[in-house]
Amino acid sequence: MMKKIKQTILTTLKNARQVLITSHQNPDGDSIGSQLALAEYISALGIPNVIVNDGIIPAKYRFLPGIDRIINIESHVPSGGFDVAMVVECSNLARAGKVERLIAPQCAVVNIDHHPDNAAFGTVNWNDVDASAAGEMIYELIREGGGAVTPTMAANLYTAILTDTGRFYYSNTTSRCLRIAAELIEAGADPTNLTNNIYYRQSRAMIHLAALAAADMQYLLDGRLCTMTLEQKRLRETHANQSDMEGLVNLTMNAAGVEVGVLFTELDGGRTKVSFRSQNAVNVGEIAAHYGGGGHVNASGCQIDLPLAEAQKKVVDYLKERLNGSV
Repeated sequence: MMKKIKQTILTTLKNARQVLITSHQNPDGDSIGSQLALAEYISALGIPNVIVNDGIIPAKYRFLPGIDRIINIESHVPSGGFDVAMVVECSNLARAGKVERLIAPQCAVVNIDHHPDNAAFGTVNWNDVDASAAGEMIYELIREGGGAVTPTMAANLYTAILTDTGRFYYSNTTSRCLRIAAELIEAGADPTNLTNNIYYRQSRAMIHLAALAAADMQYLLDGRLCTMTLEQKRLRETHANQSDMEGLVNLTMNAAGVEVGVLFTELDGGRTKVSFRSQNAVNVGEIAAHYGGGGHVNASGCQIDLPLAEAQKKVVDYLKERLNGSV
């Protein structure tokens, strides 16, 4: 079945005249690495293509090869005319944000994702929930198409898998993804350089922001639940931006005994972004879905249309019930 879907995608691509490549708002390592490798592959087929995202590229990914190919729709709107849209790691089309308006009704939509809550919104849908990352799927698509995996593709796809498995730490780390990672290293990915740049070369603003946020951590339920809050004033104090916050939620999982970690981020317009992490089989994907979000068993998120304090109380109360087994 998977082979047939991949062949359908490859046929759709080879018949395309102009391809749009996109992903979810505020792209992360998996979406960025996957899109860059896919764009290079499509270019090698001689098909014009453009990557357009809604959101800022986090600073730690700006070293990746081909990163300048990614257009932020806030700064530049392409003319359109796409007959194929490759939508990567996006559980529903609305998550593409403002890029959705570039996809005309007659455009063929190829939906490539590994999230269990994917809405199957595409003309062609490939949803592999057993894949550790969308990058794993793009690698298999390139290999299915007989394309050579170049060193730059390898670097970008390794980044995708590295970041979506939390440095091969999360429960989605499988023998399959480790074999692919090994093949990517053989194809030219430098694991030391990639890991250093992504995880150990953070901006000073990010480090300052993390220190302030960590100082206000709260441990609840005898340390099983850790929460961290990030107010807009912290961003102003540290001169950080939204892209500096990626990965900040992982700090909530560093203390022994923590089963669920949550980062509450104050957004404009009285809204709150909630990021979840977990271990010990606590499914935070289900918790995020309860609030209209989604994700994976151990990493998920949502946005709540409530001010920071109200959203925090609502989610913490629900988590207390959930972790105590009453929900």
